[in-house]
Amino acid sequence: MISFNTLALKIPGKELFQTFSLSVLPSAIIYLHSPNGSGKTSLLRMIAGIQKPSKGNITFGKDKITIDEMPKPYCTYIGHNTALKLDLTVFENIKFWANISGTLELIDAAIHYFQLEELLFCKAYELSAGDRKKVALTRLITCPTQLWLLDEVDVNLDKHNKALLKNLIITKADSGGIIFLTTHNMPEIKTADIINLQEY
Repeated sequence: MISFNTLALKIPGKELFQTFSLSVLPSAIIYLHSPNGSGKTSLLRMIAGIQKPSKGNITFGKDKITIDEMPKPYCTYIGHNTALKLDLTVFENIKFWANISGTLELIDAAIHYFQLEELLFCKAYELSAGDRKKVALTRLITCPTQLWLLDEVDVNLDKHNKALLKNLIITKADSGGIIFLTTHNMPEIKTADIINLQEY
């Protein structure tokens, strides 16, 4: 369970939200739906521990463990930046993240799922935007945390790969994971809960 306790975020000249309070149970898919500049990315960054709220806090579980107290890594965050090392090959990038998570045995499954076999020895800078995104998304398989933070990760994906992503999200939720996502396109996931930050 994740609890948001009267969270507020101010940036110079603007208050994005003031009283964001919410409890999210396992198996939830949360779609953050609000206009650009309303704080969606900032909220994901706060959950990941990258950014601090102006007020309030975020806690985990019944014992209300704070972000600073959580064992790392506790989440998988994929944002606008694919976090690829452009001078490394596709395989080297996938192996880099799997090595951090201690899940080298999952590399083959990630490669096969996103059909990257023919690109393994291409440098990341040689890839199209869509292929770079697919390589980044292999982290959802090789970094098996129970909390996913996905910021417009469907951008540059074709219909087939969007379906693969959707399947991963549903499977993760079915296994008790929690997923927060933002996208300009309403997700075709019937079980997703829609949160509008402008209401807070």
